[in-house]
Amino acid sequence: MNIDAFILIGGRSSRFGTDKAFVELDGQTLAMRAANTVKSALSPQRITFVAASDTQFEDRLPFALDHPILADLKPGFGSWSGLHTALAYAQTEWAFVLACDLPFVTPEFLRSLAAHTAKDVDAVVPRQPDGRTQPLCALYRSEQARKAVESIFTGRQSLPKLATLFDNLDSRIVEPDEYAHLTDAQRFFANINTEKDLSAAKNGFAPCPE
Repeated sequence: MNIDAFILIGGRSSRFGTDKAFVELDGQTLAMRAANTVKSALSPQRITFVAASDTQFEDRLPFALDHPILADLKPGFGSWSGLHTALAYAQTEWAFVLACDLPFVTPEFLRSLAAHTAKDVDAVVPRQPDGRTQPLCALYRSEQARKAVESIFTGRQSLPKLATLFDNLDSRIVEPDEYAHLTDAQRFFANINTEKDLSAAKNGFAPCPE
């Protein structure tokens, strides 16, 4: 599959107290855990990290990550900024975007998402068991999605929820019953937002999705 992959590491981590990208789980930082999962699943042309700014991680960033790093082109809009930057730099027909604080997605799950790409589809996005779609673990047809994001950005001081993007794309929503049979499916969307979440993850429990 001709695809570029982007790992979003620009979250403020305000509840965690330190940058989540460098928090370790099972001997890997969340950033590198995400990159390794994506590499194993999709064999992308490129894997790129997207940070909030050039100075977010100070001097340690270039030495800690073994892939190129981009800074948000239009900072200040949270996940919208990260997604916009990923799509702006994508050089392939498809782009895969993953937030680094979703450490329990598996290569098998990502391959199952990629299997739903098609000529008449602009985005492939899973729906969580709680009913919400998860735009930060999704595939996007680069050009169409970039145009949709830029049209939403234009002239706005505030933005709607990121999931509203799929209303502007021909989207394939992957429902929970389509991936429930996969190993560890109950943990795919558990994210690491606090020390308590990390402790639960290290003890084999799934933090609650938010």
